[in-house]
Amino acid sequence: MIAVIAGTGNLPLEACKNLIKQNKDFFVISLFPEDNLIELQKIISDPSKIIIQNFYQASTILNLLKEKHATHVIMIGKVDKRNLLKKVKLDWLAIKLLASLAYKDDKAIMEKILETLKSNGIEVINQNEILDSLFIKPGLICGEINSYIQTNIDLGMQLAVKIAEIGIGQTLVMKDGMIIAVEAIEGTDECIKRGIEQGKENIVICKSAHKNQNNKYDLPTLGTKSLENILPGQVAAIAWQSSKTIIVDKETFIKKAQELNIPLISI
Repeated sequence: MIAVIAGTGNLPLEACKNLIKQNKDFFVISLFPEDNLIELQKIISDPSKIIIQNFYQASTILNLLKEKHATHVIMIGKVDKRNLLKKVKLDWLAIKLLASLAYKDDKAIMEKILETLKSNGIEVINQNEILDSLFIKPGLICGEINSYIQTNIDLGMQLAVKIAEIGIGQTLVMKDGMIIAVEAIEGTDECIKRGIEQGKENIVICKSAHKNQNNKYDLPTLGTKSLENILPGQVAAIAWQSSKTIIVDKETFIKKAQELNIPLISI
């Protein structure tokens, strides 16, 4: 039995669709029903297969996995770490997990969760095993590259790998060979918004994963939401690592980029 632990966004929907296509037996633990529960219910006809549970009740989630005889888990969708700064009532297991970490970056938190699940006989599935169709092979997807774009991509991707390795974030925004925005706790879309506010036009967005990225969680993601509220001329190009970046709603994402005249480069 597979458990889909669903964060926000469309990725949990894509994971469920693919599991259905593969005739896998699964159920969903919806951590943020206000975000995507309605869409999940459109995909999964059996209401008993969707369980709503607060993300900060770790022991309850673990008990659910045991009760449902889950042998495998896929953790998919965004869990905004800013929620930990709110006054949420963490249960004893969540407190224990966080208290054991000196540095609470995404990698440290997720590796601790993986360790806890494994100690309870539950394996976490690689995200790319379920979402293989959401990766784009290396190449120029649309638009044209000039020397300005290439120079900023070359530098930006090198630096994006470095910030990912030290646990800061996965997105970096460049302009004229300068870093003008770095993703931290706010996430990709807010980083892009801040980059546009700072650079105004011709910014280059670079998306990278950790050099030794664990494919079981937190793979970099781009999608149509990343292009919301962008005006023509503001973004000169978007580049990402082909084998480590999930592209949600690929066709819509590419079409929107073409409308905005934004070259897309899978590296």
